[in-house]
Amino acid sequence: MYITKTTEKVRKLFEKIEQLEDMSKMKFLLYTFNGLNNNQVNSKNEVNPNLIEDNDLIIFNLESIGFESNITTCFLQYNIMLYNGITKSNDLYEDNGNVMGLTFDENEKKLLSNYEKMSFNEKLDIFSELIIRYDNETYFENKMPVVTFNTNVSGFDIAYLIQGKKVQ
Repeated sequence: MYITKTTEKVRKLFEKIEQLEDMSKMKFLLYTFNGLNNNQVNSKNEVNPNLIEDNDLIIFNLESIGFESNITTCFLQYNIMLYNGITKSNDLYEDNGNVMGLTFDENEKKLLSNYEKMSFNEKLDIFSELIIRYDNETYFENKMPVVTFNTNVSGFDIAYLIQGKKVQ
């Protein structure tokens, strides 16, 4: 793990992720970034935070750390295209910032359930770790073409920005 000051739940989740096949890792990546794209990574763990009138609610997205508002959608589109190319299917597609057609087996569902139960700060740790590994091309077992978030910053730089969004 690159993120050192985190919980045991985050460490255990990443141990399980490391054991997955690449396509399951890709599905986890798509699922988590889909939630990020839809403001579901928030301090109250609300499914639809846009409908909540709460000034204390903190929503995390890549725009909140200085990226363009469409960066997550572009990231999703690229990885959906890659997934469909590798699996030789057209099962997945992006529609209005949402990943459509994503299905999971029982092990993947359990992993996602554990992720969903995590706190806001733990989810930020997950995103930090995902971005570092993705950017350093260590997330997938096999070599896969990755897209960069920004040519001027590394995954470690992005993770540092993400860590700055943790709530006290």
